[in-house]
Amino acid sequence: MLEHNWSGGYVVDIDYTHGYYRELSPSLLRFAALLGSRAVDAEAPFTYYELGCGQGFSTVLHAAANPAGRFFGVDFNPSHIQNAELLAREAGAGNVRFLERSFGELLEGEAEEADFIVLHGVWSWIGAEHRQQVLEFMRRRLKPGGIAYVSYNCLPGVAQVAPLQRLLNEHAGLGAGERMEKVRRAMAFAGQLRDAGARFFTDSPLAVARLADMGRHDPNYLAHEYFNANWTPFFHADVARDLSGAKLAYAASAALMDNFEPLVVKPEVAKLMAALGDSLMAETVKDFARNQAFRRDVFARGAGHAGPAELEAALGRTRFALARPRNRCRLRGAALSGEVTLDEAIHAPLLDALGRSPMSFAELARSPEAGKLGSARLRQAVFTAAAFGNVQPALPASGEEARRSSTERCSRGR
Repeated sequence: MLEHNWSGGYVVDIDYTHGYYRELSPSLLRFAALLGSRAVDAEAPFTYYELGCGQGFSTVLHAAANPAGRFFGVDFNPSHIQNAELLAREAGAGNVRFLERSFGELLEGEAEEADFIVLHGVWSWIGAEHRQQVLEFMRRRLKPGGIAYVSYNCLPGVAQVAPLQRLLNEHAGLGAGERMEKVRRAMAFAGQLRDAGARFFTDSPLAVARLADMGRHDPNYLAHEYFNANWTPFFHADVARDLSGAKLAYAASAALMDNFEPLVVKPEVAKLMAALGDSLMAETVKDFARNQAFRRDVFARGAGHAGPAELEAALGRTRFALARPRNRCRLRGAALSGEVTLDEAIHAPLLDALGRSPMSFAELARSPEAGKLGSARLRQAVFTAAAFGNVQPALPASGEEARRSSTERCSRGR
């Protein structure tokens, strides 16, 4: 097999899987950022970069759904770029452009200033030099008030998985054969070692669970996830400190529930976090409390915290919709903190109103169902309903039919 000297240790001889990642949605990122900062207006014209866009499915779908935005998908794999451009043509998404560039090449050329710069499944799978190039691109190109999204394998949750990844990768380096054959051999060997009673597996239940989970995944995904030369987990504090060099501050998690401590940590842990007086350390403690394995972090550049009036105004322009049918919306669920039950007196009126049609926060405040709640309780209901997966931010009603047609073409062309 030919050696790819342009790969930087990343798997390039097998295409990445087609996948959609909702955390990359401009509307969701803006909504999440409101929890911790002022945020860009995703309904106004904006410029959006996805670095390491892979097959481009998320990029094209978000471009089709956001005709006011200008989208750029960047990937150094020409096969991915070719597939992404074909998908964009089939969807009729004329507001997206794909660039076949490495992160270093992206820095060398001219690029528009960005309101959003996002990376999913990249940070932990590239080397330190390439991470520095990404940081420099953010420093140069992200506008004041702009949003960055970075997901990564997180410590302490993958502490037991890192040795397993190393074992698989080292075994795959033995002998000849195509990459998928090496992946299969390495997976089989890890299973044999587990069955032979190796102490690592008997002492590492999370590694056993992860190995079992690997067997249920697409082999192409496994090759990209576990068989790169670079596979580095991080503590949140280290990522936040690195991004601070690009003038970025942590705003929130794109996994909305993670922002609500009563839902994700026990009261005893929340009390310890509150006494720390340091947000980075508090997030680290939260990760220890949950044994977090993967983070979806939203950062903002120079955007201070929004006051109540500013938050109200930003929410007032935000439209919301039910994320599931009204009769399937849940007010009770299991969380790490224990069984959580939402206040029906607050949430039922919100869900009933949105069950009629999507509405902006301002429209909800005037609706016969939710208007009686008052701004403070309605704001609480919107955020916690979103954290529970009942509600999600939605785009404006104007242009909805055209967006639906374009996104449907995108899904058919996937």
